[in-house]
Amino acid sequence: MEHSMGYNFGMLAGVLVGALVGIGIVVLLFKLKVMDLTFDERQERARGKAYKYGFWTLQGCLLLYGFSDAALGRWCDVLTGVMLCVAVALVVFASICIVKDAYLSLKEKPRTIMTLLTVVAALNLVIGGMNLKCGQVVKDGVLTYGAVNGICGLMLLVILVIYIVNYLLAKREEAE
Repeated sequence: MEHSMGYNFGMLAGVLVGALVGIGIVVLLFKLKVMDLTFDERQERARGKAYKYGFWTLQGCLLLYGFSDAALGRWCDVLTGVMLCVAVALVVFASICIVKDAYLSLKEKPRTIMTLLTVVAALNLVIGGMNLKCGQVVKDGVLTYGAVNGICGLMLLVILVIYIVNYLLAKREEAE
């Protein structure tokens, strides 16, 4: 599919502006002390194992994506397939960190992170729903880049559910 030069420059500008906004939000979260990446030694070890499992999950997903593309033909855009693989790997990483109590640093507040995850997941799911309604998710039987917001929203929703269940179980254990 060929695009005009103006379209390509528009996409580039959109990506750059989006990256700058994302970096600005992360910087703001650090300045407001919402995010503080101070982990103890036990958390660092658990995060290291989670990185390892997340990395190998990513490699396996990319391999499966490549084989599925070769065997089934083009079923999704390349960036969408890669983003799907990244989402699966991030869920594995986050799940292990949450279960091993290494998801939050010692200074982060669980409710703040849950609220942040809820807002970002909701925004991505709304955008994904709008893309689905406008017919931008699947074109000619191919999953397009319009599905990425939905993928990210579902990924964050799964992480949020795991986090909430783990949080409630920990509270129940504390009460006993």
